[in-house]
Amino acid sequence: MAGNAIIAPIIQKDRMLVVADGGRLVEELRQRYPEWEIITSDSYMAAICLANDAKPRAVVTYVDPANHHLPGAVAGLREAAGNDTRLLLCCPPEAEPLARQALASGADDYILYPIQVDELDRALDIPDVQAGLTIAADAPPVALAELNALADVLSHLDAQPIDFLRRVANMIMVATGAEGVSVAIRGSTASAGAPVVQPVLAEPVDSADGVIGQISLGPRKDHPFSSSDVTKVRHYARMAGDLIQTASKHRHWQTLALTDEITGVPNRRYMLRFLDQVLERAKEERFRVTLLLFDIDNFKIYNDTCGHDAGDEILRLVARLFQHNCRDDDVVTRFGGDEFAVVFWDAEERRVADSRHPEDALKVLSRFTKDLSSAEPEAISESLPSNPLTISGGLATFPWDAQTRDDLIHKADQALIQAKQAGKNRVFTVGNPE
Repeated sequence: MAGNAIIAPIIQKDRMLVVADGGRLVEELRQRYPEWEIITSDSYMAAICLANDAKPRAVVTYVDPANHHLPGAVAGLREAAGNDTRLLLCCPPEAEPLARQALASGADDYILYPIQVDELDRALDIPDVQAGLTIAADAPPVALAELNALADVLSHLDAQPIDFLRRVANMIMVATGAEGVSVAIRGSTASAGAPVVQPVLAEPVDSADGVIGQISLGPRKDHPFSSSDVTKVRHYARMAGDLIQTASKHRHWQTLALTDEITGVPNRRYMLRFLDQVLERAKEERFRVTLLLFDIDNFKIYNDTCGHDAGDEILRLVARLFQHNCRDDDVVTRFGGDEFAVVFWDAEERRVADSRHPEDALKVLSRFTKDLSSAEPEAISESLPSNPLTISGGLATFPWDAQTRDDLIHKADQALIQAKQAGKNRVFTVGNPE
């Protein structure tokens, strides 16, 4: 019988090579792509040898802002891995110019760190992955309406928790035919359909931490629940636990991806998205939007003389003081390095009856610079000159100075450069020094 033995084929896993990661990415990548074989390399030279031998489907490398040899390393990786391998760079915001430069050396794309999984999937050209979501093998068959309700839930993982729970409740109502469904999770309750006054069926919702809530169903619309309906409810309770856990992780990582880890204010990625949204609204509703770009004068001296802890304290101080002097709707972000971006806009109504941009932004700046000049960060060495902290900035306003996000940023940046060339400690508007 040996001659008739069937030899099972060996299934080769897709390989991903992670380079110069330093522990930042590899665990997230393993969780996101459990079906891949992930290999790592601390150095580009070793990675080039690995890429040549392993022929990975994808290469992901972390970009160190201080690595001035990145374009050459990327070119070597591209040659070793071949043109069929997806070569992706992952960079912190301050290394974005270096990553853009490396695209010309053979990289396919880059994304900002902390990563967002949907951006990662697109950059690696991988179909949508829903990490952590499992459906039991013996689950009852599903109808098209159920699939549509599930798709609605999956497409709103970043929704507010209560809105997400409502969508989960609606999914279960559609799947079971109940008149109403209530989902209670850790003190929050959301419903779909008729109020569930006296539950006919109830099922606990489990997670890795144990029972986190309960699903309650009202009576079925057309006939009593059958044993197969009870089985379906049980399956959907398991699915709800997975979905809620996945959504929680998604919101957590999304928050991290849009928040600067040093100052706690929104980062460059958030600012770019917000500016797109507010400019679109400004075009429709015909209101002004003013963008301020500024950086901290002589910041490198503080960093080099007193250390990065002192530099970080100054960054946090600047962010905190500007938020204190702004209105709640204005958005203060760390744009990268010691550069900040502030979006001034009128969310509901003008600040005062005769408010005008950028004049009102200059009033905020006046209060902020006064507070900043009297601030005394504890981490700054006493050996440094006692000059107060100052900033240089540039202001540009939609719709007069620019019509698009990128042009608005460019105009504000040009005004910032002029302010620094004029001697620092000043803010220029486009075409008009102040």
